[in-house]
Amino acid sequence: MGFAKHREFLPIGQRVLVCCVAASLWLVAFSPFHHDLKWCEDKAAIVESQAKAEKLESIFDVIRHRRSVREYDSAPVLEEDIRLILDMAHYAPTAGNVQPWRFLIIKEKENLQRLHEALNEWWTDSVKKRNLPPEQEKEALERGRQYIQRLMTAPVFIFIFVDTSVYPELAMYDGCLAVENLMLAARALGYGTVFSTTFFPEEKVRDFVQAPANLALICATPLGRPKHWPTMPPKKDLDELIVRERFEKQ
Repeated sequence: MGFAKHREFLPIGQRVLVCCVAASLWLVAFSPFHHDLKWCEDKAAIVESQAKAEKLESIFDVIRHRRSVREYDSAPVLEEDIRLILDMAHYAPTAGNVQPWRFLIIKEKENLQRLHEALNEWWTDSVKKRNLPPEQEKEALERGRQYIQRLMTAPVFIFIFVDTSVYPELAMYDGCLAVENLMLAARALGYGTVFSTTFFPEEKVRDFVQAPANLALICATPLGRPKHWPTMPPKKDLDELIVRERFEKQ
């Protein structure tokens, strides 16, 4: 039943209220302003959707373009950038929210020189223990020293440790997750990194930085502006790596 037919049964106050509401609805539905407002809302939604897509693509772009960088230029790394990179690292997942990470930074020239000398010494000891034929030993020593020389062009080194006193069997996973965050944050700011363990024997590193016994080394990474960005190495086809539901018996 229509309102017009029964409006005489409403009290005068309610009649005025209903008329005002009806008039307002008519203005919103049919006025040019309403259509302008709707266009603005639609345009805003499109812009917001595009911004979200661009933000997502920028994240994916950082992941795709992370590289292992082994030679750097002499540009310094800003302290605020170091802190931002490590801040992103400590947002990594962590078992029981223990957050076992310890990030040791070396950037003083004197300490970098000491590290350089220590790396050469550790590498020499490692090669000598292999008892290689003289020519192979000489080649291995020289190859390692050249690698170390390039690596030490970085103005900053970060050693990632984890506290193993709580959840020791899970702390190593937490450490690797933090390293990935660190490397992606560094790439987003235009810095290079590389996950380094071969030239950094844990016990030697622990003695060098006087780390307590409860800390385990995950890796060391240089940090700096790359001398050049390495090209992307070949990647396997994704379908080679995906298994659905369960593995087939061999």
